[in-house]
Amino acid sequence: MAALLLILTTLGAAVLMIVALVAALRGRTRSAVRLGSACVALVGTYAAALVAAGAASRPRTLADGEWKCFDDWCVTVASATPAADGRDVTLLVRNAGRGRAQRPDGAQAYLEPGRRPLVVAGLGERLEPGQTATLHVQVLRADVASSSGTRLVVIEGGWPSHAVIGDENSPWHAHAGWAL
Repeated sequence: MAALLLILTTLGAAVLMIVALVAALRGRTRSAVRLGSACVALVGTYAAALVAAGAASRPRTLADGEWKCFDDWCVTVASATPAADGRDVTLLVRNAGRGRAQRPDGAQAYLEPGRRPLVVAGLGERLEPGQTATLHVQVLRADVASSSGTRLVVIEGGWPSHAVIGDENSPWHAHAGWAL
């Protein structure tokens, strides 16, 4: 639904801009200004809703084994076991789609707080429909012990998800993650 709102707003703004330009070329200045103002108001209202939804969001902690899906591409923390130098984390990544092989769009992992990048080998690999991959990553003791409430967060998606109201990639939106 939020993606549909983005599409409708984009189409509405494009129509308003074209009609305003045509009015300006025909010498109808007052009409062109009114249409241009309506376009600015439409885009401004959408932008305000985008930022407000992101600012109002709160981080959510997922349970081990709880899937976080981005359309058909899903990931979960299967386990996080203590190790001599930190924690060994096992991630499961799956293509929940039925139609085609796919890879995530810019998948990234990081540790909160501080948004410290975490390299997970194989996170961006292509998976066949229904395929699940098991990935392993070691989180160092300093990264886990440096603060209480350390969470592993995986995000995915590029444009246009950054402009979709309520999407985790939208500005200032909190991300769901797993406690370590």
